[in-house]
Amino acid sequence: MVRKSHKKAIVAVAHKMIRLIYILLSRRQPYLDQHIDYAAMSAKKNAPRWIKQLKAIGKWPTASAGAVALAAI
Repeated sequence: MVRKSHKKAIVAVAHKMIRLIYILLSRRQPYLDQHIDYAAMSAKKNAPRWIKQLKAIGKWPTASAGAVALAAI
């Protein structure tokens, strides 16, 4: 089987991308890759900030509070 030229391959990929972009824009929805866990990425990115805020307002559990909670059980 003879392969298509390099330029035809570029045009084919561009056409596929344009079709995808058109569908996303017409449906007004973001592109979500099915192989990526966006929730885990968000948690990994924001966890240090969340922990810092919890410590600032005094809601971050300490080791002694955890031991007291376990002793009560």
